[in-house]
Amino acid sequence: MRILFSILSVLLFLYSCSGGNSIIEEPTVEKPTNPKEYIVSLGFSGEITNIEESPLSRAVTNDLYGIQVYSKPSSGGEYKPYAYGLFDDKANMNIKLLEGYKYKFECTMAVNGKNRIKKINNGYVTPFVLENSSAYPSAMLNFIYSTSIKYSQIQYGNTYLEQENKIFSRPNIDRYYGEYLDYVPTDGGSVSIKMKRVVFGAKFIAEGLIDGQLDITIDDAPTISIISGTAYEVREIFTFANGNYNYKWTQDDYYEIIPVSILWKKTDGAIIPLVSQDITFKRNKLTTITVKVKDNSINNGVDVSQENTPMGDGGNITIDTSNGTDTGVTPNS
Repeated sequence: MRILFSILSVLLFLYSCSGGNSIIEEPTVEKPTNPKEYIVSLGFSGEITNIEESPLSRAVTNDLYGIQVYSKPSSGGEYKPYAYGLFDDKANMNIKLLEGYKYKFECTMAVNGKNRIKKINNGYVTPFVLENSSAYPSAMLNFIYSTSIKYSQIQYGNTYLEQENKIFSRPNIDRYYGEYLDYVPTDGGSVSIKMKRVVFGAKFIAEGLIDGQLDITIDDAPTISIISGTAYEVREIFTFANGNYNYKWTQDDYYEIIPVSILWKKTDGAIIPLVSQDITFKRNKLTTITVKVKDNSINNGVDVSQENTPMGDGGNITIDTSNGTDTGVTPNS
């Protein structure tokens, strides 16, 4: 009897550990076995169709398209790197996608990027720098599929310019950017990425400049100059830095408030600071700044008037420092 009781006790203990206290298991995500493959072509829409410098009717161009693709299971989860590519020929923008997944596309296009962006070992660097890789990508014929290597800078303005041999967060280069989220591949499908111009225009006009030159510096951008005796205006397009993570640079009302400084360098060696001012630059709009240079023994000043014209229409700002005190002269050492 004691033996029978011991056996029953053991059975009851085993039952309480198994059937009595049910174990909750994590649900498994079903992944398709031998998923169907789709060949999908990529195209572009939006403001990118307005480029005049490099018409999209040409196949191979000097423009560079950096494309990063992410994937996640259709049942849910987070996007992870899937493939990347760098192209100068739209005909090569075909990608293999798998059934049972959704895809996210990020793309930037640098106008004339093949001539403007720094090359090392025949490969391009920032903004096409690769995370988790020491290689520099050259223009490709196909996408490269990788779950670890990806572009890490294409959503920012940072660019390593060949001519200046320096990285700027606001380079004087024309850029476009776009995203496509939650694409589900189909037979004969295509992805049209809506691209937005992520730049601002700046036009500087010098009035009364009869000696030397004006050196104009927009924060973290290449310096531009107006030289007396030549053209009295200069116009450039700059990429936005896009340092505000909560405000996308593709939004129609995107803007950045950027410090601008202007120096007057006279032929006698004198350097006169004319203005240091924060100016609001708006996406896809041209801001015209007129600099009125005055030279007398009482004061040196500048009038800066700002207006936004197409690219778009904004407001007007006038800054008048001509009635202030003498800014002083720093002789050239």
